[in-house]
Amino acid sequence: MNAEFDAGLKAITQSSARLTGEIGEYIFDAGGKRMRPQMVMRMAESLGLAAETVMPLAYTVELLHTASLLHDDVVDEAAVRRSRPTVNNVYGERPALLAGDYMFASGLDLICKLGQPAIMLDLIETIKSMTEGELRELEQANQFHADLSIYTDIIYLKTGRLFEFCTWAPGVLAGLDEAKLTALRDYGRLIGLAFQIVDDIVDVTPGDATDKDAFNDVVEGKSTMPLMCLFQVKPELMEQMAGIVAADERRQLVRDNLTKDMLEGSRYQAQMFVNTANFVMEAQGLLTDELRAIGDTIIAQLNGRF
Repeated sequence: MNAEFDAGLKAITQSSARLTGEIGEYIFDAGGKRMRPQMVMRMAESLGLAAETVMPLAYTVELLHTASLLHDDVVDEAAVRRSRPTVNNVYGERPALLAGDYMFASGLDLICKLGQPAIMLDLIETIKSMTEGELRELEQANQFHADLSIYTDIIYLKTGRLFEFCTWAPGVLAGLDEAKLTALRDYGRLIGLAFQIVDDIVDVTPGDATDKDAFNDVVEGKSTMPLMCLFQVKPELMEQMAGIVAADERRQLVRDNLTKDMLEGSRYQAQMFVNTANFVMEAQGLLTDELRAIGDTIIAQLNGRF
């Protein structure tokens, strides 16, 4: 995505309340991968759709993602995100929550104007799933486990469901049949799962020693893929981790015990999801070089980290 897209996001967050626009500028000036709108645009290109046809989808998914981060940071009482102070840290919790609400509403407004009831209904289900995933994760906090099914259920709801929407909705606009739409859903879901696993690995392999975001998942008591690989080898650490309150002690315990083999095992899981995603698209004659590159780019984030 480019500066023009970011300018559009900032324009959408302008309102009669100064803070919505100010918070929007604070967030979107920071940049970012814009992975979800990229998924929309690449899928649209592969299906022969004009960019302007799917631009409301691209804006919507980034607004929803950003709103969910604003809410997450309040729930987690996070002070830093990507080495910058969080919105709740700079502006306060109530402005952060309300700005998130405004972004959710703005995304829904854009989709309503598309005039596609199926897409609107699926977006609502996506928002419900994202919320359910966050609640499931809260319920599991500090209950460390090595259960892959629990983990994949949660990351599908939290992350995979929105990726699924990103790849499915352009197919609806393109008028694809049900078999192809199912493939688009499966592709988005699987790429989303791979994306989250890679994000989990990045959390425990900081780029430098001063990375303030490092090991946040560990501190928050989340059983991520690298931690589950650790617990499968050293199950006694589950109880030990749960008994540690101090953030630095948790970080150190993971640093001392997490091995390269465990990280490679996590990367393997992500790669398997990418491979399966490509397979389901290829089976329907939908896989393009651009779509194949999405999975490659996600996995490539791990190059040189361990």
